[in-house]
Amino acid sequence: MAIADVMDDVDYKTINFNIEEAEFRHPLWLTESHFVYNLYRDEEGHLNCHRNAAGDPILSPRPLAKMCMNELVCEGNQISAFETDAIPADLYPNLLAEAIFQRQLQTIDFLVSTWPHSILDLQSVMPKEDLVEAQLLTIPIEGHDGITFLDCIMCGLLRQKYSSRLRTVNLSGFKQDRTLCRDICRLPLLWMPPADRDTEKIYDVLSQTIDITEEKVQKYLNRIKCIYTTMDAHVPHGHQFPPITIILDCKMTLDDVPIGLALQNETPFRFACQRLWTERISDVNLPLNVLHKVLEPRDLTELEIEDRNLCTDGDNMEILLEALSLLPNIKSLSLPNTIHCNENEEAVKELNKVLRTMTNLKKLNFPLCNLKDNLSDLLSGLQQTLTFLSLRDCRLSEADVLFLLEWPLTRGLFDLNVSRNNLRNSYQNILSLLEKLEEIRCFSLSYCCFSPAELRNIVNVASKCTNIKTLGIQSFTPLSETDSQMILKECCLLTNLQKCLMLPECHAFLGSNELDRFDNREKYLELCDNILSDLKRDDIELE
Repeated sequence: MAIADVMDDVDYKTINFNIEEAEFRHPLWLTESHFVYNLYRDEEGHLNCHRNAAGDPILSPRPLAKMCMNELVCEGNQISAFETDAIPADLYPNLLAEAIFQRQLQTIDFLVSTWPHSILDLQSVMPKEDLVEAQLLTIPIEGHDGITFLDCIMCGLLRQKYSSRLRTVNLSGFKQDRTLCRDICRLPLLWMPPADRDTEKIYDVLSQTIDITEEKVQKYLNRIKCIYTTMDAHVPHGHQFPPITIILDCKMTLDDVPIGLALQNETPFRFACQRLWTERISDVNLPLNVLHKVLEPRDLTELEIEDRNLCTDGDNMEILLEALSLLPNIKSLSLPNTIHCNENEEAVKELNKVLRTMTNLKKLNFPLCNLKDNLSDLLSGLQQTLTFLSLRDCRLSEADVLFLLEWPLTRGLFDLNVSRNNLRNSYQNILSLLEKLEEIRCFSLSYCCFSPAELRNIVNVASKCTNIKTLGIQSFTPLSETDSQMILKECCLLTNLQKCLMLPECHAFLGSNELDRFDNREKYLELCDNILSDLKRDDIELE
């Protein structure tokens, strides 16, 4: 369970965990040509249109300026016939938003290729109606032979006009779209003339940075040729223009990404990121200690590395430690399923030495790591002000919990997750730990083998944590109605509580099939909601 993402900047003092921010950035509406449909969400979260007494949808006219842009964008692609200096620069963002919404692909290409500003921030020009589509840029557009918005943007980047002042494209903020990072990292190869995509030549460039075989390079080039056969015929390969930096949330989880990063210096494109996710990729390996060759180390502030085999390979562990020492501005470090003390007893001690030097560190995330009896070796001696610590499913022992209780940095944590550890024998220390968490906003000890009576006492002690906003207290099986009522009464004493995770997963409920279990879970949730309503705490959301 994660209420807040370690890779996100979260203001724990102001955040409301009951509100899905994306749904409240603007009034809900849907545009069609010159009209706006006014929408609302029903109790199940579905979008519906407001209707009049006759049952007809209520329409509102669009502003005149919007209607003019609609005409300009949609009528016969006439916008591309303009001289670029005839279009006011301040109209470009609105024109691009309209072109995306109206699926005018040639117009998107033209606007990007002639962009008059130094920065193109995609999030700021996305049509607000479409912000709910996490993968809007990379979903094939209906009726356009599988072309995506990102394809059009990439074509515009490859076709940069002399008049364009574009130097930076900001593609961050789409971190849920894994495909975006993969596709945009193909830009360097697409820029190269097909005749220059020689296997031996590309291999020579790539092998200076990444571990890859010549056979893998050949297979990759064949794949790219197949995917981009149509686009290759319509873009000016090798077109020279000033360097363009592309900022993205970099997910180095598919082979296209390290290959694109390694090829960037052969082209006018450069890549930069603050958030980087990495995991082991078959046949392609970008060693972390040469990361500085493809990305600016000072830019990186959030880093996640997942490698189940790291601790069994001494060389890779050394590479990780060297890489971390070269990243001076890391604020969030996430190592899921990576550090396993049972496989490498020295790993946590060596990692601890590096963590002590990371002066900007604020968040640590170790889910699914085996840290049993070694938490002290991992965290002792740190002097930073940590706000986030996740030890979910880390096989914590009584000694580990005792260390947390005595650890000086515990007192300043905003977010602590110790869920999915068998902590029943540490019950008293958990109560003492709660008393020490003066700043805590999010606390989870779900699936920690506590009895209903113990959970009730834990919530009672948590009521002294006046700032707590989310609480995870799930058990493996549903609580009885009496236990639920007693625990929820204690939850109501937490005056700032916004969300409580109390319901087990669906498979824990009785039922002959998945649908029955889901229905029984919904009935249990309704029962708990009614209890909260009777206690005048409808503001608490249950999950």
